[in-house]
Order: sequence, then C-alpha cells, then structure tokens
Amino acid sequence: QIKTIKVSNISLEATERDIKEFFSFSGDIEYVEMQRGDEGSQIAYITFKDLQGAETAVLLSGATIVGLSVSISLSPDYKLPPAAFAPPPRQHNKTADSTIRKAEDVVTGMLAKGFILGKDTINKAKTFDEKHQLTSTASAKVASFDKKIGFTEKIQAGTTVITDKVKEMDQKFLVSEKTKSAFATAEQKVSGAGSAIMKNKYISAGATWVTDAFNKVAKAAGDVGQKTKEKVGAAEEE
Repeated sequence: QIKTIKVSNISLEATERDIKEFFSFSGDIEYVEMQRGDEGSQIAYITFKDLQGAETAVLLSGATIVGLSVSISLSPDYKLPPAAFAPPPRQHNKTADSTIRKAEDVVTGMLAKGFILGKDTINKAKTFDEKHQLTSTASAKVASFDKKIGFTEKIQAGTTVITDKVKEMDQKFLVSEKTKSAFATAEQKVSGAGSAIMKNKYISAGATWVTDAFNKVAKAAGDVGQKTKEKVGAAEEE
C-alpha cells in the first residue's frame, strides 16, 4: 500500500503548515518532509495514515499552493526517516476520525474554503468515487439547504411578482423614456446578480440545480423584457 505522495514545484514561500493545511482535507497526515527542489522550488513528501488519503490527494494535482501550480503523484520508493517514528505529542480528548472521505466531498469542501484546484479535479473526484462505489453527500447537502431556505421557490416567486407589476404598469400608463431607462437598469442588475451567483465556485461545482433555476429565471425575465420593449415601440408609434 502506497501511502506517501510527492508534491513538486512548491513555492519557496510555502511553509510546512501551508502544506499540512492543504492536504488535511484528503486524510489524516502521518508525516511531512520538505526538501529543496530544482529551479527555486520545494518538494514535499507527505505520508498519510491510510491509502485512501494518498489516493485522494493525487486527484488534487494541478492545484495552486501559495501562487504556484503543483504536481502530485504517488511515491512508492519513499522511505520514512527515523524522525517519523518518534512518538507523537500526546493529545487530550481527541478521537480518531475513521470516516471514509469521499473525493467529491473533499473537492467541494476545498472549493468552499477558497482553495484553487485544477480544472479537471471535480471530474477526477467523481470518477474516483464511482470506481470505489462511494456516493458523495455533497448533492444531498445542497438539496437539504435548498429546502431550508426555499432558494429556488424565492427566485421564481420574485420573478412572478416583477412580471405582474410590469404588466400592471403597462396597462395603466403609457411607457415613457423614464420607464425605458428604469427597465434597462433593472436588466443590468438582474444580469449582474446572476453572474455573481454563477461565479461562486462552490455553487458552480456542487449545485447544478442553481444553474437550472437561474436559466429559468433568466428566460422569464427575457420574455418579459421583450414584451415590454414591444409595448414601448407600439406606444411611440401611437
């Protein structure tokens, strides 16, 4: 069982603490050895307490640690130094975490914390989980979150209210230049808010339902916008 990984192209500014923080998501770390690499970089050998920690960590190859994109691979020939066999400091009131970590949960958790991962990391994590018959809880957590705050329903309800108000105003008053200006501003705000939502790494990575909901809202807003613009043209002609 290969439990050690080799991490290459680490920034000279990265500390052992940075390395431990980054790879702690993959599993419990037994030992970290930092070495000087080539061309002004560092190399780290990280030994996990179990095989799965090392295998999950390899999926993170291409991630950015302290400004540099690192390369991660299993290291079958690595030998732990004598210092690694020294008894660890005694820790009080801490129980061992024996929970099996699902790769997709690891990745989504790291994205939520703001870590920059490689572009194929999510797909690699899903493939890893499928291979080991592990079902991620990320989708279930997102669905539960949606139920608690009614996010999807609130977006749809808000669109309906706006649509009704636009119709009501169009029926009562002629569309003026002020209305056209206000409508253009509203369009920009809706577009900006939607872009901000979809740029969130965690949402775009683990919550595909948001994409569907936003697309529905965008289409509804577009339909309303087109109808209003047609009414503007008709009013000007009259």
